Amino acid sequence: MRVLAVDTATPYLVLGTQEAELALRAERRHNELLVPTLMRFLERAGLALRELEGVVAGQGPGSYTGLRVGLAFAQGLARALGVPFVGVDTLAGVAARFGGRVAVGLTARNQLVYAALYDGEERVRGPEKLATEAFFSLAPCRALDAPPSGRALARLGSRALAQGARGFHAHYL
Repeated sequence: MRVLAVDTATPYLVLGTQEAELALRAERRHNELLVPTLMRFLERAGLALRELEGVVAGQGPGSYTGLRVGLAFAQGLARALGVPFVGVDTLAGVAARFGGRVAVGLTARNQLVYAALYDGEERVRGPEKLATEAFFSLAPCRALDAPPSGRALARLGSRALAQGARGFHAHYL
C-alpha cells in the first residue's frame, strides 16, 4: 500500500513513504513549510499525489499547534484524494530509528519529559510525563527530542490501515 506519512508533532517536519523519508528542522514553521516541502519530497521520490492509497499522520505527543497542523493537513489531503487516513504514535516512529530497547522522550514544560519505553516498535511502558532525571534512568539507550522516522511512520500506518484502523487520537504535551 502506497502511503504518505506526515508528522509535525515535534520541532521537525517529517515526511515519509516506505521507500523514502525527510526530516527538516521546522521549529514553529510547519504550516509555512509543509506544502512546498511535500511537493519537492514527492517529486524526488518519483511519486504523484494521485498514486497515494492512504495518508498517515503522527498523532503525538506534541505541541498543540504543531500537532494540529499535521493532523488537519493529512486528514484534508486524504479526503481530497478519497483515500483512508489514520494517526500513528509519533514516539514509536522515533523508537524505530534506534531499534532494540530505547527510551524515547520529548521535552515538555516544567523540566518534564513526555516519555515511553520501547522494545523495537512495541511500547513497553508509557507514555507518561517524567522528571528529566527519571527519563535518563529508563534505559541505556535514550533518544530525547529526536525526529521520528518517516519510513517507520509510513510502515506503521500502512499496517494500521490494512487492519481497518481509521481516524486519530491527538496526544498533546
